[in-house]
Amino acid sequence: MRNIAQLGKIFFTAALFFTVVMNAAQADSHNTKPNTELGPNDVIKIVIDALKNNDPEKGDDGIATVFEFASPGNKSMTGPLPRFTKMIKGGFQEMLNHTSSEFSEMDLTGDTALQAVWLTTRSGQTTGYVFQLGKQTEGEFKGMWMTESVWPLGDRKPPGQSI
Repeated sequence: MRNIAQLGKIFFTAALFFTVVMNAAQADSHNTKPNTELGPNDVIKIVIDALKNNDPEKGDDGIATVFEFASPGNKSMTGPLPRFTKMIKGGFQEMLNHTSSEFSEMDLTGDTALQAVWLTTRSGQTTGYVFQLGKQTEGEFKGMWMTESVWPLGDRKPPGQSI
């Protein structure tokens, strides 16, 4: 009787684990495309995570995700994807495969969100960017938060250091 109870526990634990893993996988695949359920915080975290985990051997999948979340206006200036990829690798390469990120408080005004994000590169340098997101008001992406632009802030000074 004890063995049956232990088998039941093992089966229940395995089933629970499988359910959690499957739900996480479905959530990840659902959230790699813009949708109205994602808020601006979600979008920035997806974009930063994609940059951190970009894999050139998988067709620069992280950069492709970032491009998916670029607004139509942004894409018209930076796209198509091969051009966008060259731009990221040429002018924003320190964003790729960074080791950690720190998010400042988001400034949300109407349909515009601004957030500074500090990235630590593999060499240990910390550099910042301001992300501007806009909630799309028309077209195919109406109601979705997407990246309008990104501005470099430069290197972060150590705490307590002044100019």
